[in-house]
Amino acid sequence: MARKDAFLKLHQSLLAKRSALLRKINEDLSLACSIDEGAGDEADLAMDTEQHEIHSQLAALESRELLQIEEAIRQIRKGTYGTCESCQTRIPVTRLNALPFTTHCIHCQRQEELVGNGVSSGSDDWSRESKAVSRSGRSGSR
Repeated sequence: MARKDAFLKLHQSLLAKRSALLRKINEDLSLACSIDEGAGDEADLAMDTEQHEIHSQLAALESRELLQIEEAIRQIRKGTYGTCESCQTRIPVTRLNALPFTTHCIHCQRQEELVGNGVSSGSDDWSRESKAVSRSGRSGSR
């Protein structure tokens, strides 16, 4: 029952965050579109262009977060919220409180980040390395 209560609170929190993000995105987009291209000198135009770029980038970041939040809300409604997409285990409520739109348990998230960074945690890497070294006729030094 405690997990279900936590999910209800998280659902309310996600709905509030979604509303706030929608307002923020609209604000950033309206600021990005409100550049006065006819006024000022080149320095003013450069400043306006920079501000436009900043507001556009903020809107893009907020849009990505909004998509994650909407997916979490969808999962809550489907009853699949809080289950790791990779290993199907229950994601701890403490992790969900910290990152309410996470879709992976901490272990699978670490694995995904390691793979994404080109780092593998498997011991087979060492065996491949040693085979490559022995085939090339080199010893342990490079």
